[in-house]
This record gives sequence, structure tokens and C-alpha cells, in this order.
Amino acid sequence: MAAMFSVVDAVLLRPLPFNEPSKLVMLWENAPGNARNRVSPLNFLDWHDSNRVFSSLAAVLGGDRTLQTKNGPEHLTGQSVTSEFFHLLEVRPVVGREFNAEDDRARTDVVMIGERLWRTRFGSDPKVVGSTLALNEKPTLVIGVVPERFEILWKSELWTLFTAKRSPEQRRMHYLQVLGKLKPGVSIEQAQAGMTLVADDLGRISPDTNKGWGVTVEPLRAALVDHELRVTTLVLAAVVAFVLLMACANVANLMLARSAIRTREMAVRAVVGASIPRLVRQLLTESVLLSAIGGLGGLMLAWAIILLAPAIMPPGTLPVGVRLTLDARVTTFAVVVTLLTGLLFGLAPAWQVSRGLLARALQSGGRSVTPGNTTLLGAIASVQIAVGVMIVAGAVLLVRTLERLSEVDPGFHADRVLTMHMSLPLSRYPTPDKTLIFYQNVQRELTTLPGLRAAAFGGSLPLEGWNIGQGFEIVGEPPRAESESPAAHYQVVGPRYFETLGIPLQSGRVFDEQDTAAGPQVAIVNDEFVHQYLHGRRAVGTHLRVQALDPAGPKPVEREIVGVIEQVKVEGFGEKQNDAEIYVPIMQNPWYRASLAVRTSGDPTAMLRPVKAVIAKYDNQLSVTNVRTMDQIAYESIAEPRFRARLLGAFATLALSLSAIGVFGVLTFSVSQRTREFGVRMALGAQIRDVLGLVLGRSAKIALVGIAIGTVGAAVLAGSLSALLFGVRPLDPATFVCAPVLLVLVVFTASCIPAMRAARTDPAVVLRQE
Repeated sequence: MAAMFSVVDAVLLRPLPFNEPSKLVMLWENAPGNARNRVSPLNFLDWHDSNRVFSSLAAVLGGDRTLQTKNGPEHLTGQSVTSEFFHLLEVRPVVGREFNAEDDRARTDVVMIGERLWRTRFGSDPKVVGSTLALNEKPTLVIGVVPERFEILWKSELWTLFTAKRSPEQRRMHYLQVLGKLKPGVSIEQAQAGMTLVADDLGRISPDTNKGWGVTVEPLRAALVDHELRVTTLVLAAVVAFVLLMACANVANLMLARSAIRTREMAVRAVVGASIPRLVRQLLTESVLLSAIGGLGGLMLAWAIILLAPAIMPPGTLPVGVRLTLDARVTTFAVVVTLLTGLLFGLAPAWQVSRGLLARALQSGGRSVTPGNTTLLGAIASVQIAVGVMIVAGAVLLVRTLERLSEVDPGFHADRVLTMHMSLPLSRYPTPDKTLIFYQNVQRELTTLPGLRAAAFGGSLPLEGWNIGQGFEIVGEPPRAESESPAAHYQVVGPRYFETLGIPLQSGRVFDEQDTAAGPQVAIVNDEFVHQYLHGRRAVGTHLRVQALDPAGPKPVEREIVGVIEQVKVEGFGEKQNDAEIYVPIMQNPWYRASLAVRTSGDPTAMLRPVKAVIAKYDNQLSVTNVRTMDQIAYESIAEPRFRARLLGAFATLALSLSAIGVFGVLTFSVSQRTREFGVRMALGAQIRDVLGLVLGRSAKIALVGIAIGTVGAAVLAGSLSALLFGVRPLDPATFVCAPVLLVLVVFTASCIPAMRAARTDPAVVLRQE
């Protein structure tokens, strides 16, 4: 429970690790059909200058860099931020200084490095501030060291300065994430209203790009912790609480059984002078002591789980900057729960003592238990079964979701494909021609490698979640304002891209070596594009005017559709799969960032060294990153659903075990208390099957009550899980049959041993004991 509370605390309760976190917000462009669109640099500048609700605005984007070292290039993850970024978040450097407005005007490139990088590579030498690093082959001045515990959006080792330019093309490029800090006394609602006015003004000033576009303002925590993570956290917290309840119920059963055996002892104590309050205190003290011992062990286990959690959870499960810790808040919570648990499972025996049962215990000689005890024990067992049904139903729903995700056709063949990424530095590849020559040389050389069947460059890979949206219009249709034009995922690919990834062609043709910049401008679209925008018309031969990628800004190019491919999953198996895609030849629109995919005849990882050797032959300073097989990418794309299913499956197994133990304990205690009754019945002619029927009939009543309650609870839980399901309805009939049946089997198995023990009662022995 302590480990789970640390997750709840980190994700939902604990303030973000910044000063005045309630004032921090994320701002998005509210584009038609997308309320959380990234921001264009020119819009950011206008927001910064025109708003009256924020004390500071800052923008951030990806800023990975290649560090040139004696041992060759080293890839460093990073962020590129505007000068107010660290001031807005009130992050103070360990040494040196943060960015300022003077850096925007200076001609020298500057960088702040992370404390971990400073410690491991530079030996924590403060003289690193003022030194120069070769980043992307450009001299860059180190001005400060960022504290190690500072993380936001994604993990970074360095931060470079981004200076937005007031260029008309910068209105059409949307790639910034914008943070803001509210002015004192300004609420989120007031900020939203103020930014709506700013967006309306921009719509009048730049109607081509901004008409109909608004601004979305949301708290930074809500932007970092998405709805799916919040639901997952709350559901798992509820499941853990239910499991704790089941454990308490089992302990309460044991304490009740123990107190029934000790009833005569308590009665004697009362006769010799012990008061009822004193006996109650004794029982509660014993239960609290037991819970304290268990709580100490639980804290040690929670500490181990929190240490192991980063290695167990899939990357990206928790937002960057959200850490699990066993701090004072979590420890206090664990202590309080431990004390309450001890009191909870100690109340039942204490209540029994306080009911005045002691005199009756002395009169009966302590040989039997009251019917009220067995009724209470049965009720507790029914609650355990109900909780078990709920947790098992939730686990089955997530397992079935995982099965459905695994059955989804990704639109490509992932077997024996090795992938990697690279980014060509603009300092050495300043023109598209130089970029294209590098791609062509590497492509040609790769085809000579033995064991390599096909290779191709592409902008991004399936299932990686990169979606480069570019506006387009269909030639011949009524023109639209640029702000209202549709957008599609824009992919720049090599001639053998579709062959390498095994993407089926539906009609037309794929790209070939003749699709050069000098030839006709062509494109390939997917079937979803045809469905959304061509409405059943013939796609091949249709002309598009689509924005091409260009470092200076997107430029419209008219292209003819020459082929149609099947839908390829871009953002993951479980994401919405209605992405329209446009593919263009890399020889007609070379881009400095690329992925490389190679299909092999054997183990794809065995080709890594020769492929890297080919790349190094044409550029030995180029850093190759994110090397994975397509099978790994596919596996990782459903890592979080798999983790949820396994975690809830583990809790379901635990719940089944606790249910079995609870029923077994109740029936065992009941049989032990009814031994004399069974002996008398058998002496009077009752058969073994009659005794078995008595015991199994009681377990059936307990199970039916628990299953009835649990089914209703499972329906409520299933509704909460709907955001995590894919291809499975919350009220899935198979699930609501499987879970109760499984609990019935568990209850029956747990009932067999007490039932057989009752059936083996020897009436002669029982009567002699009487």
C-alpha cells in the first residue's frame, strides 16, 4: 500500500517540484479538430508581447546535439529553450548563470549542461563554465550547470538557446511547446479569456494562418499527467486498497477464531477482576502490535519496490520529473494505515468480548461458538469473494485488451528489420543537394552488403508516434484559407521504403530511382487519405498542393498521386487509427533528419556493425542513435498496456489467493466448532454426503452472496477502466462469465479440505469426548 500511495502522491497529490506550481500552465494552439496543437514561433512571439495575464512565457523544443570528443561523436539528449525558460521555472544553476535576454542578441552560441554530465564527463570542475564545447561541429560556450533533479517534458543532458525569429514563414511551422506563469491574482479561467482575445486579434491580423484558431490554457500538471495515467493510478490505488481490505478480512477471521477459542480465558479473567474495557484494550493492543510488525515489513518491501520500479515500469510510464520516493508523506501514510488496520481487524473480537458473552462462555464450558460468530465470519468471506470478482474482472478486461492490441494489423511486416536514426548537421549539409548525396551514397553501398535484402531512408518509422502534420489542398477543389486547410502526416521516404518495411501497395506504383527533383513531383497516399478526402474517387492521377519540408519554412509544391498504400499505424496499436498520410520521394524533398531501415535475411542485429561502417565511410562524425529492430518497436508500443495487464493480473492472483484462504479459514473454523454436531448427526444415521452437503452448502451461500455483490462492483470498475480498453467493451459478457466462474472454482477448491475433514468425523470418538 505504501508503494502504491507513493505513485498516487507523485502523480496526483504532490506539488510539482517548482516554486508556485499552481501558477504554471501549458499553452497550446487550439486548431480546428485539435485543441492541443503545438505553437508556431511567430505566434509565440505575439503571445509573449501581447498577453496581459502571464508574468513570463517560455518555449521549448527538442534540442539533441552531437558532442565531438577525442573518441568520436557522442549523442546527447537535450532541449532548446527560450531565454526566459529557467527564470520562469525559478531554477538556479549549480554553478554559472542561466540564459538571459542578452544571449538572444549575442552572436555566440551558448549552452547549459546537466549536473550529471558535468560530474561524469567534466569531473564537477567549475572551470567548465566559460569553456567551449563542439556541439554539432559549432563552438558553443558553456554558461552554467543545471541541477540534476531538474527535469521537465523529457530527460535532457543539455539546454541550448532558441531564439524565435519574426519571419512570415515562422507562422506556418508549429513545433514549440509553450510554458507560462500566471501573474499574481490571475486564475486559469481569466488567463484563458485573456489569451482568447489575443488569438482573436491574431486571426484578424493574419487571417490566412490564424483565422479560427484559438489558445488552450491548462495547468502544467494536467498537461504532464494525461487522462490515461490518472485513470490507471486511481484504478490501481483502488485495487490495492481492496487487496488490503481482503488481507484485513483474513486477519479479522483469524482473530475472531482465536478469540472464540480464548472466550473461556477471557471469562475467567473477568471473573477474577479484569474489567471489560481492560480486556478490550488487551485485544486491540495485540492486534495493533501484529499490524505494526507487518507494517514494518511492508515499509521495507515498499522501499525495495520503489527502488526497483524504474527498471520494472516501461519507459515513459511516469512523466519526466515525477519521481517515486519513500518520503515523510508516504511513511506517515503507511504508519496511519498500519494503525487503522490493526484497530480494524481487532474490533471484531473486542466487540465480541464487550457484548457480555463471557457469562455464557463460562456456562457452556467454552465448547462451542455462537451462531453470530459464524455469521460474521461468513459475511467477511463474502466480502472477500466480492472484491475478488471485481479485481479478476478488471484483470481479464486488461488481458483481453492486450490480446486485441496484439491482433491489430500494423500495416507492415516487422520481422528481420533493423532501424536507427540520424541527424545531419546543417553546418556540413547546408543544402538539400549535399544531404541527398549522402543518402544516395549510403543507400548504394548498403545494397552490396551480404545478408541485406533491402534498405531505405525515411522520415520516421511506424509506431514511433512522430506525426509531422503538413497542410495540403486538392487541386481542382474550391480553395480554402490556409488556417482552414486540412493536414496529413507527411513522410519523406527512399525508393525502397515500402519494400523494406513490407507495406502493401493497393494501387498504382511505388517510388523508384526516376523520381528525382528534375522529374515530375509525385506522392503516395494511404487508404485513409482516400477515404477522408477523396470520398471514393480514383486517387491515382489526382494532384495535391502540399507543403514541403524546408528549414526556412514550408513551401507549397504541386504533386501527382501515383500510388495508394494500406494504413500504417503511426502512433501505436491502441491510438486512433485515422491518420491520413502523404509520402513523397526523398530525392525530391531531402530532409536532414532521417531514419534508416534495413531488412535482412538473418538476425538483424548482426548487421549493425557493417551498416555503421558504411555510414562512417561517408561521414565518420555522424552519430547514429536509437538502434532497435522493428520487432522491438512493436513490442514497446504496447509496453504500457502489457504492464497494466500484468500488474492487475498479479493483484488478481493475490485476490484469488486471499479469497481461497478466507473461505478455507471460515469453513475450517466452522467445522471445528461443529464437530460434536456432525458426530451426533452421523450417530443418528446421517450419511457422509449429508455432512458434505452441509459444509459445501454453507460455502455455496457465502460464494453466491459474494459473487452477486462483486458482479455489481465489477460493472462499476469496468466503467472506470473504459479509457484503458481497446477492442473490448467494459461490460464484456465473456469477462463477466469468466470472473465469477473462476471465483466459484476457487471457493469450491478451498471448501473441499474442510468438507472432507467434516465427513471423516468419527461419531464414537466425538461421543466419548462428551
